[in-house]
Amino acid sequence: AEENADARDAFALGGYINEMEKSERALSPEEEARLATQTRKELPEGADYRAALSLFPQTGLARRIFGTLENGRIDRRLRHIYRGLARDLELTREHLRQGRPRIIELPVTLVPFELLFQITLCGGALDDARHYYNQVVTKLESIVADYLASPQATVADTLMATSRVYSLFQSVSPDQAEQQAEAGDEEAEEGDETGARAKPLEAESEAASNRPPERDARELFNAWANSEATGDPDELDGAETWMRTETPEQDLEPGEVAYNYDEWDRELTDHRLGWCRVIEKRVKRGDRAFVEGTRERHKGVISSIRHQFQLMRPENLKRITNELDGDDYDLSAVIDYVIDRRADGQQSERLYIKRLRRQRDVAVSFLLDQSSSTARTIGRHPLQPYTHPGRRIIEVEKEGLVLMSEALEAVGDVYSINGFTSEGRRNVKFYVVKDFNEKYTEEVERRIGGITYQNNTRLGAAIRHAAARLARQDARTRLLIVLSDGRPYDHDYGDARYAREDTREALRQAKLQGITPFCITIDRESEAELRDLYGDIGYTIIDDVLSLPERMPGIYRRLTT
Repeated sequence: AEENADARDAFALGGYINEMEKSERALSPEEEARLATQTRKELPEGADYRAALSLFPQTGLARRIFGTLENGRIDRRLRHIYRGLARDLELTREHLRQGRPRIIELPVTLVPFELLFQITLCGGALDDARHYYNQVVTKLESIVADYLASPQATVADTLMATSRVYSLFQSVSPDQAEQQAEAGDEEAEEGDETGARAKPLEAESEAASNRPPERDARELFNAWANSEATGDPDELDGAETWMRTETPEQDLEPGEVAYNYDEWDRELTDHRLGWCRVIEKRVKRGDRAFVEGTRERHKGVISSIRHQFQLMRPENLKRITNELDGDDYDLSAVIDYVIDRRADGQQSERLYIKRLRRQRDVAVSFLLDQSSSTARTIGRHPLQPYTHPGRRIIEVEKEGLVLMSEALEAVGDVYSINGFTSEGRRNVKFYVVKDFNEKYTEEVERRIGGITYQNNTRLGAAIRHAAARLARQDARTRLLIVLSDGRPYDHDYGDARYAREDTREALRQAKLQGITPFCITIDRESEAELRDLYGDIGYTIIDDVLSLPERMPGIYRRLTT
C-alpha cells in the first residue's frame, strides 16, 4: 500500500516538474512501468516548484520537507562543483552535528523533522537517532539516496523525494506536523546552504519530559507508513501489529528459484515452518570499471596480499614415509627391516614412501549486506581526519570483495560471493555474484560492479540459505563470512529482539552443519549489543570503514591458518 501511495504522489506531480525526463529516471522500474500506462498532465506555462508544492493538501508540511531536502541537494552540488569549498562545508556540517539535540528528548512529532535534517545536512543520522529509530532512518536514507545522492540531481529530484517523504510525515499526526512545518516555512524558503536551523526542534521542550524514555522505533514507523492505523502508536500491540502488514510475494523471473526456510520465533520458542521465501537471483551485469579502478587504487596492497597468500599455498606433493605400500622404497626403513630381522625377527613391514598431492581444503562463502543503509556516504570522523567523505559504504564493501578475490585466487581456495536484501518475509533476495564452481572472470567482475544497495536486512533467512549452499561443498573447512553495516531489520521482522534472536539461531544452526560463521560489522553499536546479536560466534568491528578492504584479507588469513 505504501509503495502504491508513493507512486500516486509522484504521478500527481508529473505536470508540475520542469525536467520530466529527470523525474522519470528518479522513479523505480516498477513505478515507471505503471506510470507509462497513464496519461500525464500538461506542464502549465511558467509553472515551477511552488506550483507543485501547492498541490499537497498540507502545503506548509510539504514546503518544510522540500526546503530541507533542497538544502541537502545544494550542499552536494556545491561539494561537486566547487571542490575548494569542501573543507569549509565539512566544518559547517560538523558544527551542525555537534549542536543537535538528543533525539530521545524530543516530542515524537518533532522526531521526523530532526531525522530528515540529520540525514540530509549533517552527513547522516547520529548514533542515538539510529539506535532508537533505525527503521525510520533506513527509510529516509533510502529516499535520499534514490533521488539526491547524485551531484547531478535537480529540483525535479527534490520534488520527487518530497512526495515520498510527505507520504510518511503526514501520517505521524497531520495537524501537529502541519503546525511544526509552518513554524519553519520562512526559514526553509530562504534555501540557506547550511540548512534549516533547530528552532522548531527546540520548541515544546517542556512536553519532551512526558515522552517515554525508550520509544520503540517500530511504533513510529507504523505511525508513518500505515495510514490505516488508528489510535495512539503507544497502544499498538507490538509485534502482532507489526507483522500484520505483509508484502505480497513477487513473481519469479525466468531462471530464478525460490526456497522456503523456517524462522525462529522467540515468543513461540519454536520455528515458524517455511516462514521465509528466499529467491536466488543473478546480479545484473555492471561495468568492469569499478574492479579496474579498485585494482589501480590498491595495486600496492594487492601485490603484497597476493604474495602473502601465495606463501599459504601448500607444496604440490607431500612425502610420507613408513607406509605399507607406496611409490618407492624407504631406504631407512629397509635398513631397519634387515637389522631387526637378524636381531629378533620382529621387523616392521612399513617399507614404502608415498607422495600425496596436498591441497588447502577450504571453502568460503561471502555474504554481503545490500540493504539501503549501505547507501550512506562516509563522513569525516573527528578522530579520523584521514578518511575521505563522499564514498558510499557499499562501494567500500565491494572494494573489500575485489581484494579478497585477488587473495583467494592466489591461494587457490574455493569461494563464492553473494549479496542479499529483503522486502518482507516472502521476498528475501539472494544474489549469486560468483558461485563456488565458477572461475573469476570478466563476467564476475561486471557482476561485482553491478552490486548496489536495495531494501532491508532479513539476516536470518539469508544466513540459512548461504549455509545450505556452503554445506554442500566437500571441504574440511567451511567458512561463512557475513559483511554487514548494522543490525537485522525488515518491515515484518518483528521487533529488534525478535530479529536478533532469529539471526543468532540461524548462526547456531550453521555451526551445527559444520560451518564456521564469522561476522564483520561496521556498525557502531555497543560491544554488549553485538555480543547479544552474534552470541558465541566470532565477529570483529571495523571502526574506520575505509580500512575495510585492506583488513579483510588479514582477517581471512587468521581464520584459515
